[in-house]
Amino acid sequence: MAVSPIPQVAGGTMQISNVQIVLMLIDEHLIADVTWRYWLTSLVLQPAVNNKRVFLPVALDATAFNLPYALREFNFLRPTGLPLPQNDPPGPSAALEIVVRSLLKQLTEALCRLLLGGRETPLVGNTGVPHTIVEGSTPKITIFLSHAKADGTMPARRIRDYIYSQTQLAAFYDENDIPFGAAFSRVLEANIGSSNQTAALIAVRSARYATRPWCRREFATFRRPRQEQTSPGDAERWTLNPTIIVDALDEGSQTFGLPEFGNAPVFRWAEEAQNPEEQVVTTILRDTLLASFHAAVGSCIPSAPDSIVLNWLPDPTTLLHIPRVRAATEDLRILYPGRGLSGLELDILDEFFPRLTLHSFEAMVS
Repeated sequence: MAVSPIPQVAGGTMQISNVQIVLMLIDEHLIADVTWRYWLTSLVLQPAVNNKRVFLPVALDATAFNLPYALREFNFLRPTGLPLPQNDPPGPSAALEIVVRSLLKQLTEALCRLLLGGRETPLVGNTGVPHTIVEGSTPKITIFLSHAKADGTMPARRIRDYIYSQTQLAAFYDENDIPFGAAFSRVLEANIGSSNQTAALIAVRSARYATRPWCRREFATFRRPRQEQTSPGDAERWTLNPTIIVDALDEGSQTFGLPEFGNAPVFRWAEEAQNPEEQVVTTILRDTLLASFHAAVGSCIPSAPDSIVLNWLPDPTTLLHIPRVRAATEDLRILYPGRGLSGLELDILDEFFPRLTLHSFEAMVS
C-alpha cells in the first residue's frame, strides 16, 4: 500500500489531498493465506480516515477471482503474458519483460485517469460500511493524433488501432471523429484546446507534415499554455499538456524544421522495431502523469505575485504565450519542474527574456 499526494481539481485550481493507492498483487500464495485475505477485505470495507482510498488489484493468475466479494467487484488489472511459460527460467527473461511492461502501462494509465478526471463515489459493501472507489463513468483520457494524410497515415492508424485494442484510452483521429458537414476548424480547436477532452497530443512528423497548415495549427494550438485560476495576490500558474513527436520520415527524405515543436520529445518510428505503438503510447502516458503531478507540486510551492509557476520545462515558444512574460514590464521569477535547465538553455532564455530569472522546483524547496 502506498500513500501518495494526488492533485484534485476544485474550482479550476489544482489542489493536493491525501490518497491511499492500494496496489494488490494477487496470486495463489495470497489467496491461500487467510491473514492476507482478511486484512485486504477489512481495508476495503473500512472507510479511510482523513484521506481517500483507491484500489488497483492485479490478477497475476486465475486464482485472483477467488477473493472475497468485497474485492472481486473491482475491475482487475490483467497484464499481458500471464501465466508465464512453465519452462521460463527464474529471474529476468523475455517473457517476464512483456508482463512487466504491460503492467507498467496499465498502472500508468489508471493513475492518469485518476489524476486527470477521477471522481470518487461512495460505495456500500456487503457489511454496510461505505468506502471509496473510482467511479465507472469517469471519462476516458483522449489522445489527439496529428498527422498529414498525404504520407503520415500509416503510423497514425497503427497508434490509433493500438489505443482502442490494447488500452482504455480514446483517440481523436480526424478522419473518423469529425462529423460530415461539421465545421472542421471548430471541431479541431474544441478538441485540442480543451484539457477536459484531450490530455496529450502525438504528432506524426512525415515529410509533408510541415507543409500542411492544419497540422501546424493543431500542434501550435495544443502547445499554447493555459492559465489556471488562482487567489488574488498569488502567483500565476500555467499548465501545458504534453506532446510527443513521432519521426516517421522515410530514409533519405527531406522536410523543414518547425519552431512550434520547441523542446517536445521525439520518438523515431521504425517498422522493424518491436511494438513501436506501445512505446509511443506508454511514453505519452508517462509524460501526462508527470505533467499532472508537476502541476500539483507547483500549486504547493509558496510563491509571490512576481512569480509564474509552470508544469513544463520552459522554452521561448511557450513562454511567449504568457502575456506578462511577453510584455516584460517587470522582473519576474519563473518556477518550473525538474532539476534545472542546462547552462546553454539558460543563456538562450536570458538573451530572449532578460527580465526573467528561472528557478526549478527542487531549488525552491531545498
